[in-house]
Amino acid sequence: MFKEGNRECIDKLLTPSRAVLETGVSIRNEPYDKRQALWNDIKANAERYRKGECGKFLSDLNTIFSASFDASLLLLSLAFKQNNEQFEGGGYFSASEIEAYETIEKFGYFRILSKKEIAKKIQSKDEKTLTLLREYSVSVKPRMDDILGDATIRDSIRIYLKRQWNENTKKVGDAIASAGVDLDWFASLPMTAKDVEKPPQTIIINAGNDAAINLGQGNIVKDAVVTGSKIESAGGGGTTVKDSVVTRSTIGSAGGNATGNGIKISDSVVTSSTIKNVQETPVEPVKEPEQQPPHYKCLLCGTAAKPGTKYCTSCGAKISAICTGCKAVLLPNTKFCPQCGKKTI
Repeated sequence: MFKEGNRECIDKLLTPSRAVLETGVSIRNEPYDKRQALWNDIKANAERYRKGECGKFLSDLNTIFSASFDASLLLLSLAFKQNNEQFEGGGYFSASEIEAYETIEKFGYFRILSKKEIAKKIQSKDEKTLTLLREYSVSVKPRMDDILGDATIRDSIRIYLKRQWNENTKKVGDAIASAGVDLDWFASLPMTAKDVEKPPQTIIINAGNDAAINLGQGNIVKDAVVTGSKIESAGGGGTTVKDSVVTRSTIGSAGGNATGNGIKISDSVVTSSTIKNVQETPVEPVKEPEQQPPHYKCLLCGTAAKPGTKYCTSCGAKISAICTGCKAVLLPNTKFCPQCGKKTI
């Protein structure tokens, strides 16, 4: 019979991890030294557990314990990052893992609300709620699905994040249905006036496959690695890419002909990508060719004659016009050439 490991032992090792997770993102407000000590303690406790100090547990329990260790370390790593602090574990987690945790915490607003409260806020058109759900519908949900499906994310982090994300999305989905709308309705909502008035921004990103960056009033993408993505400015303002690496992507600008519009790329590497600069160029009307007057000459001696002359000044023979198109002889007062149809008068 399988003998479960020592629960008292694992509870003791998990004490600092649970304290961090219960505190949440506000852990960033704790002193640096305290957070550094928590990081060291959790790392050491996780190593002791993995070496078998508490014995062996069933696979499901082992997964939960490992996820608690790693999730608390991820939260501390995020706190150091948000405070712009340098610490020894700065590269312990990938950008995707940190991005996923940040996204879940951003939508933690819905975690403290009941399904009924969320539905009520949707029906009353609460601005914060609609703004978050619009962002959720347009970009966050597909991005999180990509991150959680990323094979490079460690399993313990994926399991923890997926559990948190699924709890949020289920509650939000039920609330949306209860409010009598669907997810696509939020995507169709216009940006708020505050969003429209935002000036061009500088963003520092590490965009994954199929990402879309559209800041509306012009883009400034700096110090970025963009792969399989679309960078576009369609609401006025140009698109600027600087100090970046862009691969298998589309860079576009369709902001008209105003000064500062268009695409500017400097100090960057762009490979296997498409650059589209759509300008509103006025179309000049097609000018009809000027009608050339018919030529006149004497049919007998060939002397050229002025228009309207009836008789040759050299030999006295009758003057006839010549079509400027096909050179056919024209009878007096002929308006169209009988050979080619060209207008003569």
